[in-house]
Amino acid sequence: MTPSTKSKTSVTKFEEFFSTSYKDDVFNILEKYPDERSMTIDYHNLEMFDPDLADLLIDKPEDVLEASENAVKNIDPLVKDANINIRIENLSNIIPLKFLLSKYIGNFVSADGIVRKTDEIRPRIETGVFECRSCMRLHEVEQKSDRHVIEPSLCSECGGRSFRLLQEESKYVDTQTARMQEPLENLSGGTEPKQMLMVLEDDLVDQLNPGDKVRVTGTLKTFREERSGKFKNYIYVNHIEPLEQEFEELKISEEDEEKIIALSKDPHIHDKIIRSTAPSIKGYRSVKEAIGLQLFGGSPKELEDETRLRGDIHILIVGDPGIGKSQMLKYVSKLAPRSIYTSGKGTTGAGLTAAAVRDELGGWSLEAGALVLGDQGNVCVDELDKMRSEDRSALHEALEQQTVSIAKAGIMATLNSRCSVLAAANPKFGRFDRFKVLADQIDLPSPILSRFDLIFVVEDKPNVKNDTELAKHILKIHQEDSVNYDIEPDLLRKYIAYARRNVKPKLTDEANNVLQEFYVSTRNSSTDEESPVPITARQLEAIIRLAEASAKLRLKDTVDKDDAERAVKLQLSCLKDVGVDPETGEIDIDKVEGRTPKSDRNKLQKVLEEIQELEEEYNDKAPLNVLMSNMADKYSISEEKVEEILKNLKQKGVIYEPTQGYIKKA
Repeated sequence: MTPSTKSKTSVTKFEEFFSTSYKDDVFNILEKYPDERSMTIDYHNLEMFDPDLADLLIDKPEDVLEASENAVKNIDPLVKDANINIRIENLSNIIPLKFLLSKYIGNFVSADGIVRKTDEIRPRIETGVFECRSCMRLHEVEQKSDRHVIEPSLCSECGGRSFRLLQEESKYVDTQTARMQEPLENLSGGTEPKQMLMVLEDDLVDQLNPGDKVRVTGTLKTFREERSGKFKNYIYVNHIEPLEQEFEELKISEEDEEKIIALSKDPHIHDKIIRSTAPSIKGYRSVKEAIGLQLFGGSPKELEDETRLRGDIHILIVGDPGIGKSQMLKYVSKLAPRSIYTSGKGTTGAGLTAAAVRDELGGWSLEAGALVLGDQGNVCVDELDKMRSEDRSALHEALEQQTVSIAKAGIMATLNSRCSVLAAANPKFGRFDRFKVLADQIDLPSPILSRFDLIFVVEDKPNVKNDTELAKHILKIHQEDSVNYDIEPDLLRKYIAYARRNVKPKLTDEANNVLQEFYVSTRNSSTDEESPVPITARQLEAIIRLAEASAKLRLKDTVDKDDAERAVKLQLSCLKDVGVDPETGEIDIDKVEGRTPKSDRNKLQKVLEEIQELEEEYNDKAPLNVLMSNMADKYSISEEKVEEILKNLKQKGVIYEPTQGYIKKA
């Protein structure tokens, strides 16, 4: 059978197929044309109708798809000029990216991957209109390649060979290139994830965003790079199917909805969700409660002056080694859709925000980093303290403004990073010391610490009762190879999705009174005007977000008094863990956020005053031994504390040592 006879047979078969299985769909799409230009058919239906035609689609996709598009035109003769794209879903020929090699060139394939970057949309010339320079006759030539424009070989009127392309009269189609990478779960050992170029055309452009997990169906083709002369594979995309959506996009059936609403009426739902959060780890109830609330999130608000108040909750866990911090982060990254897990040492600023890379045409484009890929999801950053300080500064804007601003390689862009950040860090000296300032023990600057809504300090202290329960728990997991869930992960994910999509709770007057009372009374807990500042407006906003998340957890439309009290209790437990100054016993927000606590500032002032007095007494320089004894006698400040204060003052350039054993103010 000749190719033309095969093509005619395929057209006839498709006419029959559409007339029997997809008749309503065809007329529906023809009515909506040109607003809608694509009709999707199921590969399984085609296979049941004609197995040979389905096999031919995999071997000769271009011919078969062209035949299917011609068949649609033949069904209704009134719409001969309608160019309907036939999209194929549920293809059985699914090939992992690492196996998508030269033997599949020209075949119709499906491949799964994560979208790494998308380039700008450009026009591709589809039909060129040429004017003969001699007789002005117009010629139309169909263009197969976007790299070279094919001219007519000869003018049919005068035989001339010189032509001019009429750009405005020619027909164009939108085209876009994108790049995807194979999913991490498909990798083995030290293999680097395989990447694949994709070409999207017509109504498929602008359908993909970096971070999307998709199944792409299309024809594997190859092209020759002009610069290197090497061949490169790409997928000419026919259909895109999202594999993992944002929480808000998860499909929830009526049966799921009934289960979710029944679950929300359970009086113990709060405890069940806490127990279902990282169930393989024993204990740490308050940390799990915070993570549970983080998954639900508060309600973001857009004010009239275009100010955006974030609803995402950021949590930092600082703890001794071996308590399961990484395990908690991994759990969240598996449960939440669009979730990214990254670890400190192997992460750069560009890896967190966006990197400028050269695209296929030699121009520059942005490749999204973790905070952008995790937009509308969760970003888990392990070993935050191990990141270089210049890379860590990339987090500042993303945590509070929830955007990432880039000015690289001539590209000025602001990208969204509306994600919750769950971070973990180890104490600087291996284990946590209750009697030292938090900032001295975590290698993190105060601007980063102040942006976290909750900071947990988790200590690993020996305790017979707790250690016995933990040992039993770990041994049971190893023995049975399973974990008991109060709520199955799949249902919990749908429950969270339903809450985030449908519930937007508002604060009630009772909740407002609780929050206001807490804020005002905590800030004014001391009558002394010189007392430290316990909390700031940042902590109040964090408590509002936690209270909203607590209401969402029960699928309520209002934030009630008990939600506000739960949020206050959680925030207070964190402040008492992290923010109590060991010397005064009072909560000092400067201690939480890594700045000098009030008690230390007072001592620092006393040391400077004493240096001033000694300079006047001892000929313009203060003897170090006299300073030490005076500070101990007058103010009961230990020699170690004075040495620490002098070291800080020297680093800041406030004092210096003109000669051995003497101090002088700069």
